[in-house]
Amino acid sequence: MGRRPYIELDAADLPAGELERAAERRWRPTRPGEILAPADMPSGPSFGRPGPDAGWAIRLVRRADFDRGSRPRLLEALLNALVGARAAAAGRGPAPQDVEAALSLVGLRTEGLDEAARTRLDARREEWLDAAAADRSAGRAALRDIPADLLSEAPERVRARLSADPSLVG
Repeated sequence: MGRRPYIELDAADLPAGELERAAERRWRPTRPGEILAPADMPSGPSFGRPGPDAGWAIRLVRRADFDRGSRPRLLEALLNALVGARAAAAGRGPAPQDVEAALSLVGLRTEGLDEAARTRLDARREEWLDAAAADRSAGRAALRDIPADLLSEAPERVRARLSADPSLVG
């Protein structure tokens, strides 16, 4: 609608000009749980120790050659937990040597172990599989029983320490 010629307009009645925008504020993520620095890492008993790309452990375990026994899904879940925890403790992604060490810890790579040590590891593996069937997170019982220094050893050292003392895993 046009303006009537006999109506006087004040400056406040005129359309406002284009306002200049202020400089944009720097964006900072505010999503809870986003880790941007080591200080942002949550801590406490239920957080564990997350590591990079733990999903790669699943692929490595599935490709590994070992006897999966009568409960293959539980055994793979147990091994995934051990491989992921071992890699996270080292601050890197899972690698084939982590799978070898995990297989030694559960008694599936027993080169150099005597029969008593093999029997003890087999019994311990069955206990961990029973616990994994009931646990919300498979492998929690095994991670609780295995000393952190043994978990982080090289696969050959794991076998050597287990042959010297098979009671190290519980």
